Amino acid sequence: MVSQLTEEEATLTYRCPMCEASVRVDEHRVGETIDCPSCDRPFELVPPKAHPIPAEQVDAEHVIDASDVAETEAIEHVVHPVVLRRHFFGTLLCLVILSVSTIAIGFALLGEAVFGFAATTVLIACGIAAVIAMGFIGKWLIESRAQSLSLTNERLIYRYGIVQRETSELRHDDVRNVKLDQNVVERLLNFGDIAISSSGQDEMEIVIHDIPSPKNVIEFIRKRQ
Repeated sequence: MVSQLTEEEATLTYRCPMCEASVRVDEHRVGETIDCPSCDRPFELVPPKAHPIPAEQVDAEHVIDASDVAETEAIEHVVHPVVLRRHFFGTLLCLVILSVSTIAIGFALLGEAVFGFAATTVLIACGIAAVIAMGFIGKWLIESRAQSLSLTNERLIYRYGIVQRETSELRHDDVRNVKLDQNVVERLLNFGDIAISSSGQDEMEIVIHDIPSPKNVIEFIRKRQ
């Protein structure tokens, strides 16, 4: 079961023992030693302690059985492959074709010839061109939405497929290697391919292409290992 947590519920605030600054941290970092962002000195994030409640102070109506508490896994980000940046020139060409076709169809509907072509010919030709352009854009959008990488505070969930959906999951603790592949254009436009493998596996288990801000995704994974 996956439950959504608010930002405040997913963080804890500690007081630095050196400079007494209040430092907010993600709850998954509890137990680690971090450097205070104020004084730059290290301190340990000690887990909060729970103490027993005396029986006479227990309000039976408000007692929650631990077995009924939902898991604290929460989806923090969902990433889909980019469309415009991946098919930049193709998308630009399709938009130009749609714009020109719309204008030409407008003139043709008024009964005027366009560049010497009869209105009927213009309507048919521009209509076909517009449908083809929208078809390409629709195809790229569907391909993008057919793939998703969900980043939770505990694992990665990669889903792909349109009619037949397949899912690959990998816990952050099991991630052994993360590979980023970008060419020059992809670095400039800030997208790329990420491949992830786990301990005991020689091959990459999750490979997703053309995801936006891949370095941020890798940083997210590294922080939770």
